[in-house]
Formats: sequence, C-alpha cells, structure tokens
Amino acid sequence: MKITCKQQDLSRGLSVVSHAVSSRSTLPILANILLTTDQGRLKLSATNLEIGINCWIDAEVQEEGSTTVPAKTISDLVGSLRPIQVELSVTDESHTINVKSQGTNATIKGMDPSEFPLIPSTEGSETPIALDAKQLKEMITYVAFSAADDDARPVLTGVHVETSNEQLVFAAADAFRLAVMSIPLPAGEALADTILIPARTLTELARILPNEGTVQMIVTPNRSQVLFHTENVDMVSRLIEGTFPNFRGIIPKGHTTRAVIETKEFAAAVKTVTPFARDSSNIARIKISSGSEDGQEPGTLTIEANAEDIGSNVSTINAAVDGPEQEIIFNVRYLSDVLGVLTTPEVALEVISAARPGALKPVGAADYTYIIMPMSTNR
Repeated sequence: MKITCKQQDLSRGLSVVSHAVSSRSTLPILANILLTTDQGRLKLSATNLEIGINCWIDAEVQEEGSTTVPAKTISDLVGSLRPIQVELSVTDESHTINVKSQGTNATIKGMDPSEFPLIPSTEGSETPIALDAKQLKEMITYVAFSAADDDARPVLTGVHVETSNEQLVFAAADAFRLAVMSIPLPAGEALADTILIPARTLTELARILPNEGTVQMIVTPNRSQVLFHTENVDMVSRLIEGTFPNFRGIIPKGHTTRAVIETKEFAAAVKTVTPFARDSSNIARIKISSGSEDGQEPGTLTIEANAEDIGSNVSTINAAVDGPEQEIIFNVRYLSDVLGVLTTPEVALEVISAARPGALKPVGAADYTYIIMPMSTNR
C-alpha cells in the first residue's frame, strides 16, 4: 500500500473511528485501526464488537493494500504533524506502516489485516430510512440521556426506535423518567417496525455525524444490527433483544396545572438549589402558584432544597400559570439533565397532582415530552 493524503483529513478520520476502538478487549487486534485503499480513497475502520465505524477520506492512491496499526500510536503521531501532505506506505507482508511528512519519518508495527473483524455493510439489508442529520442528532440529544446506565434491565439501556404512521419515534426510560420525541417521515418512507438501539451507540453516533446532509438508517437482514450510513462515515451497532415497556401508558393524558417558564431561568434556578439537594437524596420541592386575579401579581414557580447539615435554598421565578396551585417533589438531577439539552426559549411544566408524574415540554415545534416520576412527599 502506498498513498498520500492531507494531514487534516487523516487526523479527522482517525478521530472519527477512534470512537469504536476497544480499550479493554482481550483481542489485541481490536486496539488497532484498519487502513484499506477503497476505490481511490482511504478507508479507516475500527470496532469493539459492539459498534463498528468506517470512515473514508480523500487520498491519492499509488498502490492498493491494507494494514492495521495501533489506534493510539497512529492518532497521536498524525495529530502532532504539520497540516500538510502525509505519505503512508506498507511494504509487502510486513504489516509495518511508514509515515512520512515534513521533518518526520516514522515506522509503526501493525498486525495482519485478515485478523480484523468484518464490519457489516449495507449490501442486502432492508430498505433504508433517510433522515436529516441535524434532526437525528437533535433526537439523540433529547432522548438518549434518559436511558438507564446500568445493565440490571438491559432493555432500559436502549433507545426504542419506532417507525409507524409516517412517524419516527425515539423513546428512552429508566425507572424514574421517560423521554419521547417524534418527527414526521415522508409518506411511504418506512414500514411499521420497532428496534432497540443501545443508548451509548446513539450518543457516539451524535458525536461523529455531520451537521448537515442525509443519514440512512438500515437494519441488517438478520435484524441483529443497525447501520447508519452517510457519504463519508458508516456506523454499525448491535441491537438489544427484548421488548421495551409500554411507554405510552406512562404519559399523562392531560394536566391540572400548567406553568410556562423561560428555559434559561428555570435551568439557573435548578442550578442554584442543586448543591443543597445533593445532600438530601436530590430532593427538590416545586411549588407552582397562580398570580393575582387582577394580573398585578404574576404567577411563580418556586424550587426549594434543604440539606439538614448544610442549609437550604429557595429560588423563585416568574411563570405563566394556568390552573390551581400545586406542589410536587422531583429529583433535581432529572430536571437539570433535561434543561441542559432543551434549546427552546420557553418550557412548560404540566402537573396533575403531587402523586402523579409531571411532564416537561418545550414550547415550540418539537414534538417532545419528558416525564418525571414524583418523589415521596413523606421524605
């Protein structure tokens, strides 16, 4: 193999595939990146057997070939080079790659590329669903953080992905919260289907997706993996087996009281009480109060946290309130998590009673609902 490419392109490609490099595997080959010439471009591949990433970069190919090299070594080396041309070459059967650039002539010992696991391609897969990259990244950001981060119930570590009624729905939940977002799909774009994708996979996908363009989501024929395909990057992930809970049954059908608050103000108020809530099981008391009937006094939302050994803090912000006064207890971290991802200027908090789940919804076009289970009022 002998190719020439730009340092910037090679560094970017290595950074992308490094998200799939295994750091703790007993298989040494999984700590390597596979370099292969592919139709006039350089293809970089990495996998940890849970996910696999392929990335293509522009290159001038003088000789076809392939090798694998330690991910950290090649990434650190290329990252230290000047932003000019880099020449990569491998002599026959040696698996040792020579990296040349201005002032640098390095050799890195690689491994036989035939040992590298095969990463599935799109060939023979089911009909792809075309998605807008920016919209997909937003869905992942809004939903994936709500998945469980322990493996006690594997299905809750995934994001439920559903195509039906010309809609794409993402849902994720642990035992205490639920996030659901849907976007429209073009008529006839996809058959009704459901899959369960690991939340960690989608979080990594959001990091490497371009900010614009189209992403194809494709399920492999054996329905054990899903592939996300763009012009220059592919990511393949295993799917989780099992059935996601009936999340629609958890979503309240209505509300008794609704408070509309400025998102940034709400986030700031939550931040001020968090140090106190941390030492009391993350308890934050939310009180929603209507304004005066003559409109002279605005409605308010008050959030309070008490820590017996530290002290307390109360933060009050204005709110447009519709309905009677309510008081409910939430885990402050669950409030902080969602307010950290919402981008709309305003958010609505909808409450039925102190013992029923509350709902947070961005005020705007996004079809998004975030449900938080209340904490016990006896604490």
